[in-house]
Amino acid sequence: MISPELKLPILEDQMRIDPSDVLGEFPVLFVRKVVRRLNNRLHWDAEAVQESAGIGPQRAADFIKALQKAGLAKANRGRDSGTWTTTQLAQSFGAASAAKPITRQTAERVLQEFLERVDQVNSNAYFLARVTKVVLFGSYLRPELDRVGDIDIAVELRPKESDYQRVREATERRLADLADRGRRVAGLLARESWWRGEVLRFLKARSRAISLHDYGGEKELIDAVPHQVIYPDARQRKNKPRKKSTPTRPGEEWF
Repeated sequence: MISPELKLPILEDQMRIDPSDVLGEFPVLFVRKVVRRLNNRLHWDAEAVQESAGIGPQRAADFIKALQKAGLAKANRGRDSGTWTTTQLAQSFGAASAAKPITRQTAERVLQEFLERVDQVNSNAYFLARVTKVVLFGSYLRPELDRVGDIDIAVELRPKESDYQRVREATERRLADLADRGRRVAGLLARESWWRGEVLRFLKARSRAISLHDYGGEKELIDAVPHQVIYPDARQRKNKPRKKSTPTRPGEEWF
């Protein structure tokens, strides 16, 4: 059983979890799944936990208590009394890996495939966001290690459309298209930021070897530890003409 008093991880060593662990009475992988969903909300209540976790009122109350005890959630006060917010620790916990370490050769292949997906995002007009920076940090930057944990990658995204209203309209059209195909995005924050979320899902491509971070939100922490900007590199910084592309929806296996 893991201790309920989780400690903030050091970014050089990505937070890792044992799939057999529990938090309170809840399996740790179940907790991570629900925390990831709650992280997409500005604040949430017991009903949101019931919906996200698929559990009843009493177990939702126990779940919230377990999150608070572990430092993954904090109760709001004042007008928002009766709701909770996930903490910075919860953001790290949501990105925690239960995967086993991988060989450096495998890590290099995964990283190369990731950068190829970056090029696809930036060249395919289907995607609403552009990758402007990719930063590598963590155990991958330690050449003495034959095996590494997750490949810690932070990305900076910007909308391809400069007019924010058009970004919102394009996002709504994309969400409507998903709904027509039977896929619904829950949560106001997740819906409003889908222009980013869609790209992040594609970049991660369900890879358990990649721990993907928001550089904009974690810049101060990432810049404080050893890191390397790998995109754009010196060659890519030269102003090369961009090829125009026809919007092409990628396969749905990454969703």
